Amino acid sequence: MQEDLFILIESCRLNFTSVEQVIADYLLSKQVPMTIDKLSEHLAVSKSSITRFCKKIGLNNYKELIFLYKLSLDNEESTLSVSSKITAAYHSLATRSDSNYSKEVVDAFCELLHQHKIIHFLGKGFNSYAGADFQFKFSRVGKYVRVITDENSILMSAHFANEDELIVVSSLRGDDEELLAAMKTAKERNVSVLLITSNRYSQLIPHADVVLIAASFTREEALGNISPQIPILIQLDMVYERYIHLYSDALSQWLESEQILHK
Repeated sequence: MQEDLFILIESCRLNFTSVEQVIADYLLSKQVPMTIDKLSEHLAVSKSSITRFCKKIGLNNYKELIFLYKLSLDNEESTLSVSSKITAAYHSLATRSDSNYSKEVVDAFCELLHQHKIIHFLGKGFNSYAGADFQFKFSRVGKYVRVITDENSILMSAHFANEDELIVVSSLRGDDEELLAAMKTAKERNVSVLLITSNRYSQLIPHADVVLIAASFTREEALGNISPQIPILIQLDMVYERYIHLYSDALSQWLESEQILHK
């Protein structure tokens, strides 16, 4: 599915010069397409500036820009329903998540979860929403889960964690300094650490025992069409499903003991 040029331009806006902003504003106003000569004259900018604008948004030349511009204008007239667009985006995200799936990695992730009763889930912003979901699921199978979201508490939890406890870190971008410091502290204390991130080159990865790679967002999805915690939630759902399968006997015993205690 061809990326919408208007969304592509908006996603690059922060990197534009003042001249490039003028070009962007014209294109986003959805005017009649022009040749590069006429556009240069109309906007009072050089043709080289227009060419640089094309490269700034990842295109090769003006010919490619004008092709996508006309295509995007046509799409405006015969646009898909909101439901179709969102459904297609979720399907694409799920497909990318599936391509990242590794049974060996998920099993290793589950094994560490199984070995620890007390789990600290560290995640800021939207990652904390995924933490709440994790807490709900794994509390039902006998785990004590604390979701920790503010910087000071994140560092303190790592500092006071014991070897028989587990830390799960969620950071889609994988570029957080406080989480990095917490993970380093945890490893110094011989505390096992699990990581979920979409950044394959994250500075956090060397400090984790097991790493789940979530799907990364396209430029269009990163603009906010899709809730940012979704890639993390997909990974956690995969983990939970696999965990239930691997440790069904242990879960049955735990549920039976809980029923006895509540009689």
